[in-house]
Amino acid sequence: MLATRRLLPKLVAVTSSSTAATSSSGSQKRKYFTRHVPEPKMQIHLPKSEDVTVDSIVLSDNHHDEKKPVVLMVGWAGANPKHIDKYIKIYNDEGYRVVSLCPPCYHYSIPNSRVGFYISPLFRAVDSKAGDFRSFSQCPIVIHSFSMNGVRGLISFWKWTEAEEKPELRGRIKGIIFDSAPSRPYGKQDATAMVISTPPIDALERWISEQTRISMLTWFLNLRATLQIPLLAVVPFLRSFMSIYYYLQTHITLPRDQLYLYSKADTMIKAKHVEKFINKQKEKGNSVTAIDFVDSDHVAHIRTHPEEYRSACLNFVRHIEATFQ
Repeated sequence: MLATRRLLPKLVAVTSSSTAATSSSGSQKRKYFTRHVPEPKMQIHLPKSEDVTVDSIVLSDNHHDEKKPVVLMVGWAGANPKHIDKYIKIYNDEGYRVVSLCPPCYHYSIPNSRVGFYISPLFRAVDSKAGDFRSFSQCPIVIHSFSMNGVRGLISFWKWTEAEEKPELRGRIKGIIFDSAPSRPYGKQDATAMVISTPPIDALERWISEQTRISMLTWFLNLRATLQIPLLAVVPFLRSFMSIYYYLQTHITLPRDQLYLYSKADTMIKAKHVEKFINKQKEKGNSVTAIDFVDSDHVAHIRTHPEEYRSACLNFVRHIEATFQ
């Protein structure tokens, strides 16, 4: 009995060390062939308080008008919070609250409801992990959507409301701003957006460069389009199942007030697709304002035409405020 007791700690120690080694080895294997994708995070940006001093900037959430529109920004593929600071400033400087989200991992397919779940606390006006949205319960929501990644975010929210049987939340969207969208990206554009917004697989990062990933995806997407186009020409109703552009056009009921900011010089999307979408919305009786900046690149209109861009966004949000106050 004594011998057994003396041996027991050793056996336990050996077993535990062996288990730890196995678990460590297993975790290493899992990490080797996976990619680390950051969790989408909603951020609340409040206007600066009127009593801001030089020494300390104070953000106040006690003196805002709860019926004043809030702007929901959904970033483009590969964007991070710092990239959209200049857009947030447009609204914050005029006293509007902004909520931002930059969804990772752009994809050409119709999205699921995952990103919509992260957006939902704003619409449900609840206190959540992302922040306290209870003071947003009465305010109209204006979506400022960037590129096709922003469009995916909107579709994902629609999918979430379907899954949760909460379609009434869609009615909180009173206006939408499309920056550099919607369009039908071609193979290289889609491939570029997917690569810059999706972290590489850890095991392959050192062996396959970013440019090689783009080239491989471009080849695949071009082949897919070659096979798909004849099929969609014969069976048009399949378009909305295979294209984000057509899904938005046929399955999403957009708010009446819409603003489109695009450019014929955009190298990522085709302006003709944006204009076709605009004409479809006008046919539905929606109030559409469209600005072609002519010479600015993808999601870079604010850099080329800062004052015109700022005025267009603020005039649109003020119109929503006057309409729904």
